[in-house]
Amino acid sequence: MTSIRLPSVLLSGASLLALATPAFAQSAPADQGTAVSGVTVTAAPRQEVIARQRQFEAPNLVNVQSAETIEKYPDFNAAEALGRIPGISISTDTGEGRFVNIRGIDGNLAGATFGGVVLLNTNPGGTYFGGGGRAVEYDTIPTGSIDGIVVTKTTLPDHEAEGLGGTVELTPRTARNIRKPFFDGALGWGYETAHDHTGPFNIDAAAGARFGFADGRMTVEGDGHTQPVRAGWLSNPTPFSFVLTASEREDRRGFDDIEGDYNDPTSDHSFDNIQLRRYDYHRRRFGYGGEFDFKPNDDHSYYLRANVAGYRESVQKNQLRYNFSGTTPDGSGGFIATASPLLRGTDEQETHRNQVYVIGGEDHFGQTILDYRASYSRATFAVGYNYTTTFKGPQIAGFRYNNSANDGDKPSLIGNDAVINNPANWSPLTSVGNSSEFDTDQEYAYAANLQFPVRFINDSDRVKVGVQARLRDKDVNPYRYTSSITPLSLVNASTPAITDFYGRYTNGPTIGEGQVRAAYAAGVVKGGLDERGVIRAEENIYAAYAQYQTTVGKWGVLAGARLETTDAKYGAFSDVTGGLVNQKTDYTNVFPTVQLRYQVNPNVLIRATYSTGLARPGFNQVAAATSIDTSNLVISQGNPNLKPTYGQNFDLSLEWYLPRGGILQIGAFDKEFDDYVVARRSIVNSDPRIPGETGIQIVSFANVQDAWARGLEGAYHQQFSWLPGLWKGFGVDANLTLVDSEILEYDAATSSSGKNEKGLLPGTSRLTWNLAGFYEANGFQLRIAGEYVSKELFSLGGTKALDTIQDNRLTVDFTSSYRLTPNATVYFNAKNLTNEPLRFYYGQGASFPIQREYYEQTYEAGVRVHF
Repeated sequence: MTSIRLPSVLLSGASLLALATPAFAQSAPADQGTAVSGVTVTAAPRQEVIARQRQFEAPNLVNVQSAETIEKYPDFNAAEALGRIPGISISTDTGEGRFVNIRGIDGNLAGATFGGVVLLNTNPGGTYFGGGGRAVEYDTIPTGSIDGIVVTKTTLPDHEAEGLGGTVELTPRTARNIRKPFFDGALGWGYETAHDHTGPFNIDAAAGARFGFADGRMTVEGDGHTQPVRAGWLSNPTPFSFVLTASEREDRRGFDDIEGDYNDPTSDHSFDNIQLRRYDYHRRRFGYGGEFDFKPNDDHSYYLRANVAGYRESVQKNQLRYNFSGTTPDGSGGFIATASPLLRGTDEQETHRNQVYVIGGEDHFGQTILDYRASYSRATFAVGYNYTTTFKGPQIAGFRYNNSANDGDKPSLIGNDAVINNPANWSPLTSVGNSSEFDTDQEYAYAANLQFPVRFINDSDRVKVGVQARLRDKDVNPYRYTSSITPLSLVNASTPAITDFYGRYTNGPTIGEGQVRAAYAAGVVKGGLDERGVIRAEENIYAAYAQYQTTVGKWGVLAGARLETTDAKYGAFSDVTGGLVNQKTDYTNVFPTVQLRYQVNPNVLIRATYSTGLARPGFNQVAAATSIDTSNLVISQGNPNLKPTYGQNFDLSLEWYLPRGGILQIGAFDKEFDDYVVARRSIVNSDPRIPGETGIQIVSFANVQDAWARGLEGAYHQQFSWLPGLWKGFGVDANLTLVDSEILEYDAATSSSGKNEKGLLPGTSRLTWNLAGFYEANGFQLRIAGEYVSKELFSLGGTKALDTIQDNRLTVDFTSSYRLTPNATVYFNAKNLTNEPLRFYYGQGASFPIQREYYEQTYEAGVRVHF
């Protein structure tokens, strides 16, 4: 497929600026830095005030969050830190933030970079919003591995076009601007109340210096001895600099989860089954990095950087499942049924790892600037083992349950706990399953940019042009095994039952992982590569752009366009052909932008922008693969004719920059999408791929038109420094985002209701807000922070009543620190004070919960040092 795509609408942003009005002048922000007309924000500084200044100077709409700000919250990873930024909502898993939505657009459609290099997702199968397989798992990056965050909401031509909601730049620590030797460190320990686990344990370290050589000895900049500037090309007396970083965080999070399936959630609350799941995780997150810079003089600099981050986790899951049959109402709002219990165990270890390596440089020839880089980005997902077991228990007649009461999240279950808790009542195990997986996603990239003055209007005129090539390969390799074992009695393979699950249930005998592993190893193992899960993909992207930037009085203008050509091949297994099917595709897109900036006074800006972006279909979605499930009469197939989703974005923003890094900001946005990708389900009377059967469900993907997301954003951050005495330490940090969106979820031909059904885009929360009250004075920093995300569509179910909805959630955290000396600070944090659950329910209503996990509180204390 070859196509060329141009936007159908071009909006003149100048007309939006008719709303510009004068505002109260304040003292100019500190650290004015580079002239506004030449600034492109690609990295975040460590200090909060400077970060705000970078945001002020940017020609486009960005949010910049410094390491100093990140440190003020108890966030474990980059996803949680992103959740504090206006317009960002996060999706959690296992009690931590993982994926990120920007302005109501799900994470499969956002862009991500690490130090300017594309960051790839570690789990190629896709675990998020329909399995698009492109959402980056930000929980692989510990907060100790980043210097700051830049969220770009209106993309420039010199940025990747990928990112309908926006793009996230995680900035690693750089050696470029080091002026004296430094060491930063942190050491912390804590306690997690769920399942009574110690941890998390946290240790961070960073060190760096700038140095050179003179008269046969090393000289260090900032050591109190000034070195004279030399003559010639190597004029810098300290041309070398380096920075090394290391971060590790270990925790043993435990939590309980209730999940269930209904017989018909459109009619009544009766269960098909209910599952009581107990999880115990051991996660070891790591991040290591380093950069070496060589700056021989003020006009030339070169660098080499390497970063590795990720985590290894092991998990033991103990699941007691009741399958119900013969269900009838009990006359009191509940049900009575025959229960067939199963006891399932999972013993798994998996590793997620991101690696980014880059070499590059920058050369100044008068006012002409040339920069270039070559990079390698790699994401891997490895499942070392995943042992699964299923023990069968005795049937329990007259099992009563009631899940329609006010406490529907914790339904009453009246069976026979004594029978369940006795391991002698369970049938011996005769087989053990195991799986492993080794996936790799890697990309080589090359980029060069040239910026030079042109003086079309005045001396601030600049033109920037550039080219880029991204060469990406993705491989997914799952393996499945079964071991036929000598019958293993649960009596010899378990510990006593946990009887305080959710404070009220039994979870059955706890399956012993050691006995299961030994039985598996001693059995007869069969299996190998699971061809149905194999993915082989190549995706090469070639880009060129040009942009023009100038300042005329109080006006700043940036206009330009980016051209991207995608040449790809997606391969996956097909049950029809019995082998790997490859689908080739290529297309070319043009991405114009106009970004206008009007500086009302030294502290007040108005921005009006038009920008464009792209989201490529997920790897599973576009592959010409077919999977046939004859047991459940389901045929799942990719759609090789899918087009990428093209977005046009209109933004208007008013920004008032306040002293000490404060801001008052309000903005509006409108995102219009063509060819949005959605899942489609349909029922057919017959299909030759499942002969002799009727009522066959076809699951695939399609492009739909007229999808959109529109909203308002506001932010207010200020310390009340004008108040007297102790009161001047108080302040507030708040933001709010309102989003509305629409898509045709189901057309009349495929909807089980027979009608067109519209709804919100997957990932759209109509309301998100952050509100923090803080005190910062006299060595103290105290902060209590709330974060709210309203419900959102998580996945499509064939009709709106069967969609999966992620529920509203409000989390409250407390952080505190005290500066003992200029170099040492102690801190104490408390996380999730509200014990907010992760909760999903059917679209029929919140009284039909599908899943609910409670994580309880995490407490952490430690010390930070800076020299």
